[in-house]
Amino acid sequence: MTNEAVNPETGQPQQDPQSHNAAGRVEQTPVERLTSSAYTQAGEAADAFRRGELMQHAEIDPLADSDDRLIALLSYVTQLLLPVIMPIIVLLSESSKKRPFQRYHAVQSLALTLVFWAIFMLASIAVGVFQLIPVLGWFLGWLVGLVFFCLTPMYFVAGIGLLLYYGLQAYKGRRFAIPGLTSFLKDQGWL
Repeated sequence: MTNEAVNPETGQPQQDPQSHNAAGRVEQTPVERLTSSAYTQAGEAADAFRRGELMQHAEIDPLADSDDRLIALLSYVTQLLLPVIMPIIVLLSESSKKRPFQRYHAVQSLALTLVFWAIFMLASIAVGVFQLIPVLGWFLGWLVGLVFFCLTPMYFVAGIGLLLYYGLQAYKGRRFAIPGLTSFLKDQGWL
């Protein structure tokens, strides 16, 4: 007889809320795996950026022809005018599905743009939340808002610079890893 709990209403064995693998270890839920992976990748990315590395493992892809390189460049550069449009077109295009270089850079540029926008939105929400707190929050909200207002142009200039830099590297035929982001995308199976 096993030590499983029995549901008194149905007489059926109850499932343990935590699933165990063959080794008896508790398996993580998909959300826990995603959170853990994101946390690890963010730490690695922060370390790489502190060392001044904007990209890692930059290798020339010998299979990338001039069309592949141009599409990869456009996947990054068009984020400045029409965010997410070009990478989505590349990912949905039947011809691009057969071109791993194009798909790689389309996924990477789309994820990079989404990260930029997510950071901007979270900072905007933080300013709004601070302003909702009475008295002290108004001062903190004003102060955080002022800092946010002053840093926003630098944030966008840095974002534009990174997109142009990564686009140029893609146009040179390089398949590179953006610290933290690319390894996260690979962990999720998107690259």
